[in-house]
Amino acid sequence: MSCRGCPPYNEQDKSGIYFPRCFQWIRGACTRKNPGNVANLHSLAQQVMPKFFDGLELDYMHRLAPHKYITASWVLSHVKAAGFRFGGLYTFRLANDVLLTPTIIGDIHPSTQAANLNILYYPFECLRLEATLQKGNEKTPVDSQYTIELTRPCDTWSANFYNVSKDSGRCTLSMMRAFTTHVALGGELLLEWNTPQKLSTDYALAARYSHHNYAVGASASRNGIDISYWQRIYPQIQMANLLAYNYSTNKTIATIGYQWNFWDAAVHGMLDSDASVGIMWTKYLSSFPLEMGLSVVMSIPTDRFAFGMRFVVDPSGYRRGA
Repeated sequence: MSCRGCPPYNEQDKSGIYFPRCFQWIRGACTRKNPGNVANLHSLAQQVMPKFFDGLELDYMHRLAPHKYITASWVLSHVKAAGFRFGGLYTFRLANDVLLTPTIIGDIHPSTQAANLNILYYPFECLRLEATLQKGNEKTPVDSQYTIELTRPCDTWSANFYNVSKDSGRCTLSMMRAFTTHVALGGELLLEWNTPQKLSTDYALAARYSHHNYAVGASASRNGIDISYWQRIYPQIQMANLLAYNYSTNKTIATIGYQWNFWDAAVHGMLDSDASVGIMWTKYLSSFPLEMGLSVVMSIPTDRFAFGMRFVVDPSGYRRGA
């Protein structure tokens, strides 16, 4: 290619304005915010929904040093594994807010040997490596999930691997990119195999339109459609709607939720199209490092309900972000 038609190149120009050489890569600036990944497309609406629990839960968290915690819990429940667990969070080296080594989060059930292990590492600021391992008991195999995610100023590329082996496994490859300040588009490719010779694929499209006080997200695939809407009505009140439609069962489920924050408490509630209603109340005591929680969910057609209580002793203020 001839460069005769290009303007003259002069770095020593006193005006400070010059034209780059042909095919020279010039980095630009992106004013659009990072849209996150496809897996967290509906995260704003899902955070508003209450996280119900039943039975009785007693938790204790204690900070040994910055980013070093020990945890203990005792659970009496029909849904979760009952019994005692202990674990913690540990980071070897930390410089200000930068994690120089992997962060390890785990817990174990001494009687059944059920364990959870999560390893999170940022070898570079834009690269996230994460491994999640879960074992039900001594006889069950380990469930594994590995994540590789590259975050750039305007887009996010993710790869997730679930129980990958030569005989079976599942993998998702996704990308989300912000095209304007408010609009982000992306897609996800699913690869699944049960035998080494048979590979099935599926794909999904994702979109989000967001502002400071509201956001709309939608994803569609051959299996169904998911739509979410989140809005901050007042500084202390948030509302969310979730709609899911499944093509194979021809069933639609719609859920409405809200979150009301007080200076020392929070209330979450929900109502869905299956006539299930629930509420979760959380209270932070100022005179004692204790968090109290009550959870009630009821199905009106079946006239069944679940009730739960939770107490979290947190002297270091980790749960409150202190």
